[in-house]
Amino acid sequence: MTAPQTSPPAACATAPSAVAVEASCRLPVLFFAFSSATWLLFGAVLALLASIQLYQPAFMEGCPWVTYGRLRPAAINSLVYGFALQAAFGLALWLIARLGRVELTNPLGLFIAGKFWNVAVTVGVVGVLAGDATGFDLLEFPLYAALPLFASYACIGAWALITLKARTERTLYVSLWFVLASLLWFPWILSSAQGLLLGWRVPGVVQAVVAGWFGNNLLQVVLGGMALAVMFYFVPKVVGRPLHSRSLAQNGFWLLLLIGGWTGLSQLAAVPAWIPAVSGAANVLFVVPVAVLVYNLYRTADGNIGEAWKRSGVFRFVTVAAFLLLLVTLRNAVFGIGSGARYTQFTHFAAARTDIMVLGVFGLAAMGALHYIVPRLTVAQDELPSDGLVDLAFWASVVGLVSVAIGYSFAGLAQGAVGATADRNFLAQAVTGVAGHLKLVTFGYGAIGVGALAFLINFALALRRCCAACCGGAR
Repeated sequence: MTAPQTSPPAACATAPSAVAVEASCRLPVLFFAFSSATWLLFGAVLALLASIQLYQPAFMEGCPWVTYGRLRPAAINSLVYGFALQAAFGLALWLIARLGRVELTNPLGLFIAGKFWNVAVTVGVVGVLAGDATGFDLLEFPLYAALPLFASYACIGAWALITLKARTERTLYVSLWFVLASLLWFPWILSSAQGLLLGWRVPGVVQAVVAGWFGNNLLQVVLGGMALAVMFYFVPKVVGRPLHSRSLAQNGFWLLLLIGGWTGLSQLAAVPAWIPAVSGAANVLFVVPVAVLVYNLYRTADGNIGEAWKRSGVFRFVTVAAFLLLLVTLRNAVFGIGSGARYTQFTHFAAARTDIMVLGVFGLAAMGALHYIVPRLTVAQDELPSDGLVDLAFWASVVGLVSVAIGYSFAGLAQGAVGATADRNFLAQAVTGVAGHLKLVTFGYGAIGVGALAFLINFALALRRCCAACCGGAR
């Protein structure tokens, strides 16, 4: 089937050169890349400490700042707002400039807005550790951090959209569909959730519905959409083929937007019965767009998968991310309806989904893309300084993520089995009976931390090489 190439057609005469496009991206994209890598390491360390407290409650018990109820939200919000969204900003800016054949609008302004974003995230994490968390999943930052966060994004998003409008390549490649959707979806869900939960303070059960709606849209549509943007750019590029089918991608895109926002409410309690029923049905239906999109990628790479896996580190990251997207979607379909939802409700099972989406689907796709982008923004090198660190980042991240997912999933199933009994001691059994699974989670976060450290060191070496080359050129 015919489809446009990954790289757009030859640019028109007014299009800036590739060198000018890369130069405009250098400051903001490298800043977001390095900041996201730093927050990934920090968030992994916090998650590791929090996981230890699940089976060793006396660990650091003397300090209220590092109890589980504060460490876990601080870790997840560090990973989402510090790592994932900053990586998404950098990737979105680079893809818009690269595919649109246009220089970024106001790179210095984007850099300054990124600085304010980091300050807001830092204030939010400190606020959570200090006990000021809102209590809403993935939206724990207190209002004094949430408002600056939104203001910072308003600047980043506005300049990204202005750049997109100014593009010289008028045809939108598939990746830019997902980028545009994510850029517009995020401020909508964030402003709606903050307004309803922290501003007007809607009553009772509505709070749980709004929080669940926000968290699901953030994971499935915003981060999932950005991961798909990366996949649809790099898979055809690495294998050297056009996309298998633009129409399949279009159908999957619209179905993802239509269904994705409904899938996160199937395990809520004390809400009208139709809400989890509709959400459970959406979980099943969501398999369709994900399967269509992953199939499109598979057909694009079919016949070249083995060679591309050996040759390209980027392809390895992106391929595993695509597999995890399909896997977590099937998992949600099975355990998002009927007895499956009731069995895993209020257990560690839900934590596995969040970590797979943030660290697996989006995290691996973003790491793979940044391993390609960063060296090309630093003195025109094609590869990062150390291939060994690239391999270490990949395998440590994959092993760690699999360990976390298996540990949380089996712990959740064990808790569900205990909760289904009439034993009066089920709470004690639910804690002590899953210690072995939770130790696997701790190991997983440790491995993810090692991968994040390798990721960060390689970036630091690339930046050092860039600075040395620039200083040498100046002399």
